[in-house]
Order: sequence, then C-alpha cells, then structure tokens
Amino acid sequence: MKRFLRFSLALACLLAGSVASQAQNGSDQTDPRQMALDVYSGINRQLPPPTIALQLRKIIELFRYRCTRVTDYQIFAQRPNLTDIKVKCSGDPLYGVTVASNGFVSVYGGNGILSSLDRRDSSILSFEADDTLADTSEIAAQQLKEQAIARISLGSEYDYIYLIGILMMVGGVAAIMLFVWLKVWRRKQGRKPRGRMKPMEKHRVGISSDLKNQLLDESKSIEKYIHYHPGGLFIAVGKRGKRRIFLSRFWANLYANWSICFYEASKGDVERLGLVPKHNVNDTNE
Repeated sequence: MKRFLRFSLALACLLAGSVASQAQNGSDQTDPRQMALDVYSGINRQLPPPTIALQLRKIIELFRYRCTRVTDYQIFAQRPNLTDIKVKCSGDPLYGVTVASNGFVSVYGGNGILSSLDRRDSSILSFEADDTLADTSEIAAQQLKEQAIARISLGSEYDYIYLIGILMMVGGVAAIMLFVWLKVWRRKQGRKPRGRMKPMEKHRVGISSDLKNQLLDESKSIEKYIHYHPGGLFIAVGKRGKRRIFLSRFWANLYANWSICFYEASKGDVERLGLVPKHNVNDTNE
C-alpha cells in the first residue's frame, strides 16, 4: 500500500512538472519580448536565414498581420541596440519589423508605405516555397559606383530639375550676400551732405489801400461782401474787414465766407488788365 502511494505521488509530480514546462514553452512562443530577443540575437549570431524568417513570420502574425510565408527579408538598418528589417510576405506589401536588445518589438507597414527592397541598402535574402534559402542578392561597391555613374551620364528631367533648383538656391544666397555687402559698404562710405533747397519767395500782392478803395468805388455789389469790377476783378471782404482781389468768383466766395485765401490777384495781374498805371501801385498791402 505504501509503495502504491509513493508511486502515485511521484507520478503526480511528474505530470505537474510536464504541464508547467509545456505552459512555459507555450508562453515563450507567444511572448513578443522573447520573440524579439530571439530575432535580435539570431541576427547578431548569424543564425541560418530560414530560422530568422520563420521567427519574423510568427512576430508578424502575433501582431495580427497576415503573413502566409516569408519570401524575402532585408536587414535595412542595424545599430548597436536596434535593428530594422524589411519583410516581404507572399501576396502582401512590405512589412517593417524593428527589434531591440531590450526586447522591444514593433511591426508596421503592410499598406504600401514602405519603399521596395533595394540591393543598394543591404543584402536581400530570398526563400523557396519550402522555406529554404534560394538566393542572396547583394551589390558590390564597384557595381554601386558604376550604377551611379550611369544614372548621372544618362540624366533625366528630374536631374535637370534638381540642378536648376540648386543653381537657384546658390544664386539666391549670393544675391543676399551681395545686398548685405553693399549696405555695409555704403554705410562705411558715409552719407554725403545734401544740398539745401532755396526758400520760396514770399508772395506779395503789393496793392495799396488807395487803389483798393478806387477799385471798390468803381465796382458794384453782386453778393454780400463780394463786389465786381468791370475790368474782370472780384473784390471780396473777409470776416476781419480785409479786402482781397481775385480773378475768379469762386475764390472770392471762398474768402468771403470762410476766410480762405487762394489765388489772390497780384500786382502784375492788375497791371496786365490796364486798370491802373504803374506809378499808382505801391509795395504796401493791407
């Protein structure tokens, strides 16, 4: 009886350990952190490419993306603690997978936002239908140089557009530098003194009070404070009683009503009309 109990207890312990081990293995297979560490360490330890491709497919499916089979992948960028991988699944656009040394993992793409695989970035690993390595497509430095020379020698409309843009940018920078240099040079030269304009001569009518009285006696009143002389003159009386002679009725009205004096008749205007001899015109003005 005792042997049977011991045997039963040992069997139960074995079953419990087996279940725990299976549970641990299952959690490791679905743990994103552990899967990212497997891919990161596998790339650094140069594990077989089919193994890494299988792990990449599991990571993509873990993030609920569709990946039936990995046909190609490329290590796009590899930094001390971070690795970026482009993964091509059968029938789907490119996926981007980023893994880090601390277990970080990120999956993105699948909608065409990633550029296509390019041999100039790094080697492209391709696989057959049975997940065996089919080809390693890479480009040597000499081939890369030859392709660059060929593109430059052939040229295209985009090359000319870039060239014109660069020339315009260089020309703009040169124009700004020239403008600033001219400003500084002119400031150093100093400003030359500008010649002052001669002051305008003061307008003088030069008609004496006696002549104004004579013209006023010979005139007739056409409006309040406005008189008309037969010689073609209009005599207006301002608010302060000053008399002004105009050749236009409009300016006479303006002076009589608002005391604004424009285009007053001068000494020469009166002489040209022949209304009074020159010896009767004095230089005083009221």
